[in-house]
Amino acid sequence: MSPKAFSRLFFITLAAVAAAVCLWATAPSYAPDKAFGEKLSPGLLEKINDVAVMSIEHEGDAVTFVKDSAGNWSLMESAGYPADKERLRNALIGLAGLEKIEPKTALPEYYADIGVEDSGVNAKSYLVTLLDADGGQLLNLLIGKSTSGIRWNGQGYFVRKPDEAQSWLVRGAADVTGGMLSWVKTGLFDFYESEISRIAFVDETKKREAVFRRATEFSKMEPVWASDGFFMKSDAYIDTMLKTIAGMDFSAVEKRPDDLAQRTPFLSAVVETNDGLTAYLFFYLEKDVPYLAVTFNAEETALEDVKAHAAELENRHKAWLYKIHGAKLAAILPFLPIAAQ
Repeated sequence: MSPKAFSRLFFITLAAVAAAVCLWATAPSYAPDKAFGEKLSPGLLEKINDVAVMSIEHEGDAVTFVKDSAGNWSLMESAGYPADKERLRNALIGLAGLEKIEPKTALPEYYADIGVEDSGVNAKSYLVTLLDADGGQLLNLLIGKSTSGIRWNGQGYFVRKPDEAQSWLVRGAADVTGGMLSWVKTGLFDFYESEISRIAFVDETKKREAVFRRATEFSKMEPVWASDGFFMKSDAYIDTMLKTIAGMDFSAVEKRPDDLAQRTPFLSAVVETNDGLTAYLFFYLEKDVPYLAVTFNAEETALEDVKAHAAELENRHKAWLYKIHGAKLAAILPFLPIAAQ
């Protein structure tokens, strides 16, 4: 064999070996392991109610959740905005229930292949840390890529404890992916467009007004008043406007500034529902970025559960200012420029 041919064969063989090692590091082996079915974190399920802080670090960014004495969770990075309690509960129970399937690579050079490399700016791993009220660590775990398998009947994940070289393939629910917004309820309202009975818009001058109303609960929304002839009134606009209001959500949230009451909204809207709930929407422009403050009450004649619901909504939203997409504001704005006349 010529030296050139030998060299080529050598490098092909070397590449094949490297690929085989990588495949071994990432793929389930389907060979029974004595650790199969063991809890990854024995005793954690019994301590799940003791968890007071949960942090998730990914690509250098962190989200931190803190539980209060009433069992409610808030997001530290968003000034204490309420977190999705149900998703957090499911995540905690899922983490506590993880079971080992088999050991995987213990070689640091292969950690990135399965997503369990040490946390950092470029790391694809998710470092999950659970603390109790005294700051005691209940869990510190790197969660990597997910997989699925018939042998263990469900979802699997590659994981590693930061202070251990050995990584594991585990089964269970360990979905901690997604950014900050995936851990909060971004929808501001919980009524459908068909439940909206009346909407009134007023611009910042308080001289331009447009009102839309349903004649009956089951009739379509129609324009019933406008201060001038330059406003949107087509069926297409009304349908889009109703869907946008009912589905209004935010892209970021911050505490309401103390002087918000002294600022003039770019647009105000009053939204009434068939059961007597009223939502007040106040839109502000800050450096051409739209923000929304909302407040709620109920009519005097509304049922007690509607009044209670209005009070709950008011309590949830009264401290917050929501950043919304410009397209949301454009979709509901009924006024055309007066200059058009």
